[in-house]
Amino acid sequence: MLTEWIRSHPPSSTFLISREGELTYGDLLATPPPDGPGQHIVEPGGTVGSVVRLMTVPGHGRQMVLIDPTLPAEEKQRRAAVAKAAATQSAATILFTSGTTGPAKGVRLTESNWAAAARASAAHLAHTADDVWLAAMPLHHVGGLSILYRSAFVGASVRWLPRFDVAAVSEAMRGDVTIVSLVPTMLRRVLDHDDDDYRDLKAVLVGGGPIPPGLIEEAHARGMPALPTYGMTETCAQVATLRPGTGPRYAAHPLPGIEVRIVDERIHLRGAQISPGYAGEPDRSPDEWFVTPDRGIVDDDGALRVIGRADRIVVTGGENVDPGRVEAVLVTHPGVREVALVGVADREWGERLVGVYVGDVEPISVRAWASERLAPYEVPRELRRVDEIPTAGGGKPDRDAVRDFF
Repeated sequence: MLTEWIRSHPPSSTFLISREGELTYGDLLATPPPDGPGQHIVEPGGTVGSVVRLMTVPGHGRQMVLIDPTLPAEEKQRRAAVAKAAATQSAATILFTSGTTGPAKGVRLTESNWAAAARASAAHLAHTADDVWLAAMPLHHVGGLSILYRSAFVGASVRWLPRFDVAAVSEAMRGDVTIVSLVPTMLRRVLDHDDDDYRDLKAVLVGGGPIPPGLIEEAHARGMPALPTYGMTETCAQVATLRPGTGPRYAAHPLPGIEVRIVDERIHLRGAQISPGYAGEPDRSPDEWFVTPDRGIVDDDGALRVIGRADRIVVTGGENVDPGRVEAVLVTHPGVREVALVGVADREWGERLVGVYVGDVEPISVRAWASERLAPYEVPRELRRVDEIPTAGGGKPDRDAVRDFF
């Protein structure tokens, strides 16, 4: 798939623009295939070489497993073992998501999934070879990886920043970039960085978490065509985006080929870009609806508005965090007896993970314990020690009462 796309564009055309220089489509074609058949685990780093691997491993028919390089070694090993169960299953790539509860699942995405996603996105955004898409999202996430694949589909360029730097992103958005993907936290930081207008952009996709009220209006007032976007790992990222040229709204129109229905407030999706299933699990039927963990409504013109999560996942800065998993780690601290974590609205992060605990140690000790055992985005941003965790019926933590502490 990827090799065919790359071969269909002029070899001299620029694919990647980075601080290390430019990489052409011809450079990608000249890269030899990876050693060995079968499954290849990739932990994307901050070099152009990492980008080349992301393009060439699946491009040469190998199955690629993406693993977050910031995870603890034990979790990396667990994910590699999960992915191994899919070594003979249909999948070009396997990416991990936190899911609703419990351990992360490996999401299988096929070549046909990626092709359908790229085709639908290009049609919806009028994405062409003349565009430059800014990629400042982690490449082990579907949001970052999909920018590379969508651009290769149409023969466009990607301006790549290996990490989010607000000054560099702001400069790029005033330069040759035409399309940008940001989580709400990133957009908030760009707007706070300066008072400049951004009127030469074609589209600013905003997704990956709750969008704080007023953010879209503020972006439009600065000339940014901010388009709320909805998607997840299981859908090859973007499945709904506000139509370009629409005024500020907090809804997203389904992409071509995507069907949406609401059942008991739960968002159901169906379409060719949706994963056939998780690693080691049987394939879904192509006609089967994928039940998301989100609640939503569809308005009169068919736009989808997400109104919340149907589970406890906290989406902070574009990262999905399972509070139950974090609680299970914190309570292993010898000085902690009980923990209750919740997500609270945050102007910068969309949501932030906070909580209370019962124990005889200071919060700084508990956070240090978490930092040694969890990914950085999973560490609670604020912890408070209490004498007793408030409870509701059945003795379960009263999470609304926990929020009242913050």
